Amino acid sequence: MPQIGPGKGDGFDAHEDFGRERVTTDSADRYRFRTPSLRKVALTGPWGHDGAYDALSAVVAHHLAPAEGIEHYDPEQAVLPPRPDLDAIDFVVQSAPHRRAAIAAASELGPVDLTPDQVDALLAFLRALTDPASIDLRKEVPFQVPSGLPVWD
Repeated sequence: MPQIGPGKGDGFDAHEDFGRERVTTDSADRYRFRTPSLRKVALTGPWGHDGAYDALSAVVAHHLAPAEGIEHYDPEQAVLPPRPDLDAIDFVVQSAPHRRAAIAAASELGPVDLTPDQVDALLAFLRALTDPASIDLRKEVPFQVPSGLPVWD
């Protein structure tokens, strides 16, 4: 995944996120991240460990060609809160060619060629992992909490 945001304080300037290496202390785990459940994946955006992709189709396209996705990442799709005083650090790692290359080299995924119909089928499968009833949960919100106070106050 492209790294956006300030990272976890790794690297020579403390802007990188070394991922699983922080837990295992094994440098072979650098830039590896746990994959969350795909249940309700259509509702869990933005996608990627750092929220780099704002569309499910974009993160699928990334996984089909990870090195290309890292090299040609469009920062405009990042969903970030407005923080004018901090925006400069959000793309420090992604804007450095040697860092992009290191992240791409750590990927175990090679490019996969799928036809547009196959990509559509893959996206339909991922969307099928989301119960349509979970899209709008407003009916599940109680009118009051156990204390008796109304929820809407």
